[in-house]
Amino acid sequence: MSEKAQLAKDAIKRRQGGGKSPSKATENGGQSGLNFYSGDVSSLKVQPNTVLIISLVYLGIVVLLHIFSKLRSGGAETAPEGQ
Repeated sequence: MSEKAQLAKDAIKRRQGGGKSPSKATENGGQSGLNFYSGDVSSLKVQPNTVLIISLVYLGIVVLLHIFSKLRSGGAETAPEGQ
């Protein structure tokens, strides 16, 4: 077979997905790498919206604690020793 014909066949295989056999695609249940870790796992499953809400609540609590500490101290900053 000539070199040009072999190059053409290789190009066609690349366009068609590299000539993968159907058995290779079904070895992992037809899942891609992105879905590989989303199976049944015995860990805590949390939605992204829940993480966002918990983060915002935590941030709000920290801000409130800073405000309350300023109000409790009278808002005056402590002067360095010796001045």
